[in-house]
Amino acid sequence: MSQLSLQNKYTLPFEGGKHKGTIIELPYRRDTWRLNAVPAISVFKEIVSIISKYENVYLLVDLSIDDSVCNQFIMNNVFIIRCKYNDSWARDNTLLFLSNSKNTKAVDYGFNAWGGSVDGLYPYYLDDNNLGKFLIDYFKCDSISKKDFILEGGSIHSDGEGCLITTEACLLSKGRNSSLTKDEIELELKNTLGIDKVLWIPHGIYNDETNEHVDNVCCFLAPGVVALASCEDKNDIQYQYYMEAYNYLSNATDSKGRKLEIVNIPVPKTLYMTREEAKGLEISDAIERPENNRLAGSYINFYMSDKFVLVPQFGVEEDEIALNILKKYYPNKDVYGIKSREILLAGGNIHCVTMQVPMED
Repeated sequence: MSQLSLQNKYTLPFEGGKHKGTIIELPYRRDTWRLNAVPAISVFKEIVSIISKYENVYLLVDLSIDDSVCNQFIMNNVFIIRCKYNDSWARDNTLLFLSNSKNTKAVDYGFNAWGGSVDGLYPYYLDDNNLGKFLIDYFKCDSISKKDFILEGGSIHSDGEGCLITTEACLLSKGRNSSLTKDEIELELKNTLGIDKVLWIPHGIYNDETNEHVDNVCCFLAPGVVALASCEDKNDIQYQYYMEAYNYLSNATDSKGRKLEIVNIPVPKTLYMTREEAKGLEISDAIERPENNRLAGSYINFYMSDKFVLVPQFGVEEDEIALNILKKYYPNKDVYGIKSREILLAGGNIHCVTMQVPMED
């Protein structure tokens, strides 16, 4: 391939580069977000207020959300967009943005609520599945429609140089693309996302209801460097998952042939849904989240650009350890700790509720 062709090749960029902005969707489902999403809204407000200091925030607000809630988000660099969606996971139900040396292009994959009729989290997801087309029209961007292939943004991470990482537990799950083999799924990722190599770790975080998205367990800190959720408790199933991933990554190379540097970030102590928290949910169409449900807590579910890093915090001693690791690794970025348990209770975290739109050169 010529140098000119390489420059014009679209590929999935590294998240930690420059952004044009971030897409976020306000929560509202009472069967996912407790107490009518009021506690979660305050966390979203903090996230939006921080990100909007650095870049645009494209804030999607469902038609059912009251203006009084919407008005709390009238801030500089925040663009409020009224539309319909089923739940507030912008990482998974919006678009993946590719870029080359000059332009961006959106990929609109199919979305079936993390498993459809097999093990999906809610049965009605048409508005989510249509959201990509709405955003393509909003951004007026070039696009590729791949609605016949189910893929969520949280199930992959890219180093921006042609290497992608994912989990077998998620991408090979029966509720997504069960008619395709692993090789066929990998070929689809390579052809559509401009990827040269796919790394497959076996598992993610135990009891992660997304079939163990990679963005909760492992991500690129930079090309050739991955952060991995580590566990030292040999009696915990997460220790087995960690060792499988660590051994695989220790022997892997990226698309450039580099051995990977692994930065271990410990998982928080095991967290559970409390009785009071469970009582705040109204049982309806979403999966039940009962008292004592083990939560898939992880610090890997952070969000970043070239200027900031937003790190989950859970009120446990591992919070400061994770925060300091990322502060040390990114001395030139502003690193924020966000008390994000309310998002965790709903099944995700900061990375799950954000989606970057890369900056065009």
